[in-house]
Amino acid sequence: MRSDSSMTNCMNCGRPLTADEVAVHRKLVSREASRFMCKSCLAAYFDVTEDKIDRKIIQFKRQGCLLFAHDLSDSIDLTIGDK
Repeated sequence: MRSDSSMTNCMNCGRPLTADEVAVHRKLVSREASRFMCKSCLAAYFDVTEDKIDRKIIQFKRQGCLLFAHDLSDSIDLTIGDK
């Protein structure tokens, strides 16, 4: 059995998780977690809105947190000098 997020379900409601949901759980709850909550359950756990969780995901990605997969639109131009 694979251990990536595509095979992981929320520990509370059982909904399949996205990679970002696994990452934000690790960032906000415990990096060593082996069970995770979906965005809805995580928002309820912290008594915040799902929008707040979404904004934290965007913030962590922009900060370059390596727990999160980065979209190409989030890429940093690493070219050096003029060519």
